Amino acid sequence: MLAGMNGSIVVDQATNREIARHPMPLNIARALIAVAKRHDVLVMIPHEDELLVEDPSDTHAQHEATSNKLSIRHVDDLTELDVKPTKVLLVGERDITDPLLDELNRTYGDQVELAYSSPLYLEATAAGIHKGSAITDYCEAEGIPLSRVMAFGDNGNDIGMLRTAGLGVAMGNGIPEAKAAADLVTTSHDDEGIARVLSRYFDVDTSDVPGLSEAPHPETNETDDAARPTNPTGRTLT
Repeated sequence: MLAGMNGSIVVDQATNREIARHPMPLNIARALIAVAKRHDVLVMIPHEDELLVEDPSDTHAQHEATSNKLSIRHVDDLTELDVKPTKVLLVGERDITDPLLDELNRTYGDQVELAYSSPLYLEATAAGIHKGSAITDYCEAEGIPLSRVMAFGDNGNDIGMLRTAGLGVAMGNGIPEAKAAADLVTTSHDDEGIARVLSRYFDVDTSDVPGLSEAPHPETNETDDAARPTNPTGRTLT
């Protein structure tokens, strides 16, 4: 099983072995944070087992720390950050994060990767580092061909992964960009979308999944059938 922070840290959860780490250059991180603060966007920096924030009382910061078992560390001014972050979290409603995203793409688009992971979360990592690069790092370390990887995703930060995997599967409730990047589009996560795909390619018992046999098969995007893996038997990554 693979774990990562949008590709910036790649860990084999079975052994807790760190396979790769790709921090953002400190000068780029500081500049990006300064722009985010000017847009009045909340900035959070996950680092090791801590979450660095300027306002420890913020509900988003508390939720992020609790959900990921991080301790909150107060920092007076994140533009004076003294550690190279593996990820910068930018939090806010789309009416403020969309203009921020536009400015960051214009100014730093060739130096950072930017993607939404939820309606409120815009995530920044080092250039070229995303979930797709995490799959590549892991497969190179383990000697697994990318053609043998199946990946599932639904949001903007999954697009690189869906394009990189031998078989990229978008969830039915995913954003249009994720569906366009995938080889298959399955049903939603509430409608056993992952189980439907796994039962199509693997010998798995789905007899206890209600209504699975009656549901439509995943839809195939219009890509080259010869290039699409027909029987992926490698690791399944999400």
